[in-house]
Amino acid sequence: MALRALSAKQFRPSRGRSLRVLTPYFTRFSNRHKEFVLGEKPGVLKNAKSLKKGVWRQYQTYLKRKPPLERAEFYAREMKARRIGSFRALSVVLGEPAERIARHFKLLGLSEPIQAFLRGHREPEYLRYFTETRLAELVHMRDSRAAWWRFQEMVREAERETGIWRGPT
Repeated sequence: MALRALSAKQFRPSRGRSLRVLTPYFTRFSNRHKEFVLGEKPGVLKNAKSLKKGVWRQYQTYLKRKPPLERAEFYAREMKARRIGSFRALSVVLGEPAERIARHFKLLGLSEPIQAFLRGHREPEYLRYFTETRLAELVHMRDSRAAWWRFQEMVREAERETGIWRGPT
């Protein structure tokens, strides 16, 4: 018995069995291929009509300029907003390595006083000094008091490197 395709007049969609869901998505172009990405378009790119390779690369560069703690908070917001449970799934959506996302997520384990200092002090000398690697050193310290003392030493080092004199301490 041969199978044949139904014509448009013969095809009747079954009612009650299908479930229509509106899922937000956006499209981007990568290597001349159109990719559909589930989820909302990033806020910075809302006004961009088409996300070609160059625009997407500029967006990636914009993300790289953010301080590591802000970037970790960005990843956490994206995971929550998109209801994603794994770093691997988020890496597919954002087009970034999952290992990088995991490393940034570990920075959210810093103690609250350290995070508050980094959020409040946006001076270039601090942004330049507190890289992801230096903050990861603090995360790996088990004792929060020892991490705080090391952080204060790092702040003094950052000020010394840029030539800021705050007086005798």
